[in-house]
Amino acid sequence: MALYNSPTSNFEVVDRTNEILVLPQNWTLMNDSGMWNEEFLATRTVTFEERGGHLFIVKDQVPGAAPQTTGNDLRKLHSYPMSHHPFMDALLPQDIATVLRPGALAPELDSKDRALMVKMERIRKSYDRTINFARFRTVADGSIWAPNGTIAGNFYTDFGITRKNVNFDLATATTDIIAKCEEVISNFQSQATEGQEIQRVVAYCSGGFFSALIAHPKVAAAYNLYAVAAPQQISRDRAGGMGLYRRFTFSNIEWIEVTQSIDGTPLVDTDKCVFIADDGDGAFMTYYGSPNRFGYVNTVAERTYLWTFEDPRGTQVTLEAEMNMINVMRRPSFVSGGSKAAI
Repeated sequence: MALYNSPTSNFEVVDRTNEILVLPQNWTLMNDSGMWNEEFLATRTVTFEERGGHLFIVKDQVPGAAPQTTGNDLRKLHSYPMSHHPFMDALLPQDIATVLRPGALAPELDSKDRALMVKMERIRKSYDRTINFARFRTVADGSIWAPNGTIAGNFYTDFGITRKNVNFDLATATTDIIAKCEEVISNFQSQATEGQEIQRVVAYCSGGFFSALIAHPKVAAAYNLYAVAAPQQISRDRAGGMGLYRRFTFSNIEWIEVTQSIDGTPLVDTDKCVFIADDGDGAFMTYYGSPNRFGYVNTVAERTYLWTFEDPRGTQVTLEAEMNMINVMRRPSFVSGGSKAAI
């Protein structure tokens, strides 16, 4: 049976995008690292140009002499489609029939608006966690992450770059860990060929890697001294947000333990770590695209979208949400890997 709008029917689509956007963002480790920038596009494909140029010394000349010039940069276009993440939920009459609201001493009637808000908050958190996990998986191996494989690609392959990996050999007591750290940092500095300044290096470590690192004879003493100076960070540190993570700074690298997994897939692979160089200049981007709906085509995107409509028979309120996005490593060489032992 077709459904129609009428003066006595409340069957209409309500755009609640602004309502879900103003909800507090769910804190997640990678999302709040400060290393990812975001851009909102009017399409669902992102295209950018790779330039193979470099900085050079501008030599002095006698006034009037021909100025120094540079050759043409090597240019290559990269184009990637965004992954499409739709979501649907429903609010039923029994969801608000008689529920125990938080803080209430006895069951009481709940409102439809409040129940909708609870579902909207859950959707917002789900999308925030999706973005966080996607960013982790992208830096883990350079791949374009989509859980169902609707899009695919690898930034190292596309840019023709071999990823740097450092074996820390943490099972050997005589390993020079400082030298290993310098190898990581020196590699990043050598890749900053366009005037970037490496502001910090962060290492996201699996639980096994982090535990082996702080137990290593060349690191344990520094870790214990760090415990005296900042005891709250040795046990568990909030790392700037709501999550509790073990972390400490050693040899100019901030080491953070990451043990979470989603659907059995860890954010950081077992016995591995991921080094990220932050230059504060957009090396890592998340692009968002407009939704797959009439009325929104060719409009500048929002982070997420949400619409609701109520069945004219009053049996349910349907919630439909959508996010279109892609995480892009514009400088794949600013990410490298580390292993607990030889790969």
